[in-house]
Amino acid sequence: MQWYRSVAVKGFAIAFVATHIPLLALVALVTLRPEWLTPWGVLGAALAATLLATGVVIGVLWRLFRPLRLAADGLFAFMTRGTPVRLSVGSQDEIGRLVELLVRSLAHVDRSRAPLLRSGGAALDRRNQAAPGQTPSRVVALLEVDQWRALDESADLARMVDVQAALQRRAQEALRPGELLLPWGRGRLLAVLEGSPAQACERLEPVCQRFFIASGPTPFTCSAVVEARPTAGSAGWASALQRLEQRLFTQRLAGGESAVS
Repeated sequence: MQWYRSVAVKGFAIAFVATHIPLLALVALVTLRPEWLTPWGVLGAALAATLLATGVVIGVLWRLFRPLRLAADGLFAFMTRGTPVRLSVGSQDEIGRLVELLVRSLAHVDRSRAPLLRSGGAALDRRNQAAPGQTPSRVVALLEVDQWRALDESADLARMVDVQAALQRRAQEALRPGELLLPWGRGRLLAVLEGSPAQACERLEPVCQRFFIASGPTPFTCSAVVEARPTAGSAGWASALQRLEQRLFTQRLAGGESAVS
C-alpha cells in the first residue's frame, strides 16, 4: 500500500483543511472586506467558517468510514439470515484492506460451510430413516452452554469435559426412545426429536435450567433453539441446521441465557 493512501495521511489532510478554513476566512475578511472588521463581523465570519469546516469534516469522515458501515451490516445479515456478503471496496487504505479481507474470509466460510451442512444433513437423514410403523422425527434442536466462552478462556480442559458430559446426561434424560442426541462442537449438542417445535421447547426447558458439576460450585445453564424440518431429505436437514446457527447467534446478540426458542 502506498503511503499516501494511509488513513493517517488522510486524517492529517482532513485536520489541515478543517483548521485552515476558518483562518483563510478571516484572512479573506481582512483583505476583501476591511469594513466588516467589527467584533460582531469577526465573530460571524469565524462562526460561519467553523460550521463550514465542521460540515466538510463530517462529510469526508462519513464517506471514509462507509465501507465499515456496509461491512457491519453485511456481517450481521450473514450471521442472522445467511445472506452472502458482497461489497465493492473502493478505497485502498487500511479500512479498505480490512473490509476486503473480511469479505474474502466470509466468502471462504460460506463456501466451507455449504458442504458441511450438506454432509451433516445427509448423515441426519440417513440416521433418521423411520422404521416401518415408526413416526419420523420432525424437529431439530441446538443446545449450547451459556458460560462456555468463560470456560474456553480459562483453558480448564477437565472442567470443560465435565460440563459437556453433564449437559449431555441432562439432555439424554429428556429424549424418548428412538430420538437422537449428538455432540455438535465445543459446548454444543444437537438433538433430533419427535413432535412439534412447541412440544420440543417444553421438553428442553428443564434441560436449560441451572445445573452443577462435581468439580465446582459454579452453576451452569444452556440455551436452545428449535427448528422444524420443513422438507424431506438431506436438503431439509441442512436448511434446518443453517437456521439453527443463525437463530442461536441472534439469541446471543440479544443477551439471552437459559432461553429456549
